[in-house]
Amino acid sequence: MTEFIRNAWYAVCWSDELGVTPQSRQILGENLAVYRTANGVPAAVEDCCPHRLAPMSLGFVNGENIVCGYHGMEFDRDGFCESIPGQKNIPRKARIRTYPAVERYNLIWAWMGEQKETDDELIPDVHWLDAPGWTTVTGSTRYECNWLLLVDNLLDLTHTTFVHQSTIGTEDVANTPITTEFSGERVYVVRDMKNTAPSNLYKRIGGFDGRIDRWQRIWLEPPSVVVIEAGAIPAKCDRDGADREYNGFDTRVLSMLVPVDERTVEQIWAFARNTELDDAHLDVDIQKALELTFKEDADFLAGQQINMERHPHKQMLNNTADAGVVKTRRLIERWIADDLRRAGAADL
Repeated sequence: MTEFIRNAWYAVCWSDELGVTPQSRQILGENLAVYRTANGVPAAVEDCCPHRLAPMSLGFVNGENIVCGYHGMEFDRDGFCESIPGQKNIPRKARIRTYPAVERYNLIWAWMGEQKETDDELIPDVHWLDAPGWTTVTGSTRYECNWLLLVDNLLDLTHTTFVHQSTIGTEDVANTPITTEFSGERVYVVRDMKNTAPSNLYKRIGGFDGRIDRWQRIWLEPPSVVVIEAGAIPAKCDRDGADREYNGFDTRVLSMLVPVDERTVEQIWAFARNTELDDAHLDVDIQKALELTFKEDADFLAGQQINMERHPHKQMLNNTADAGVVKTRRLIERWIADDLRRAGAADL
């Protein structure tokens, strides 16, 4: 559980969280200082000045450059030192590593691999975050576990029946078998629940007072974004016709997972919905429900991580509901192997 996919984009923070004051972020075990230039352009550099190894996140922005707050060395967005106080000569070694950074879908993304491999087409598709006809509730949760355990957790929602009874869990989730689909380098975990009781959260969002038909379709968008497509309509209505549009709703629970290190992961999450777009009270209720739900997950995953470290020779058992998790793990192994080959070819 120690490998990461490095030639990929990772979410750093929400767009509105980033300003001209540098911030410290750790991704894949690497420390970054992230900031906006005076022109509003997102930037990311190694959080370590080459002079006396002071954190660049303690510095400040000067126009389009970042200045070390310790001795005033100034670096441009390409990592070149542009000035040293009291010194005209600038050594060749006076450089700092930079990370390509872009802004898309109301998020700041950083490329953690080889710069010459940077490809904007590989930014994970989470277009619901700023799409017309959708509104979002957002937040973040920190987990004391390896990022793969959180991937497992989000792909297999069987646990919601037992862990999240007060918010999103119902008996039918655990009792309904999953199916898996494979398409375009994605494993899709699908669950269709007919004539079922709505969860507390679904009652609040959809105003349901009777039984419903609900669905889940979950997949991992490389390298580490889990998309949960979920929706509901009154039971026995036409899911593909007007009944879905006027009596039901669609949601996307988007989890941009940021592996901090081998045993810590940050979940930048969003709950996007296509109904009641201007209901601020509903936003508050969803926020509370999701924060509670993810806190409950965090407790279990931290315990899981500890037990894995206590019992390194124990292997996990797989149940029928783990089919999507197992197939996705194999897919991740292939992505990691491809990434390592890519890195090896770049070194030649």
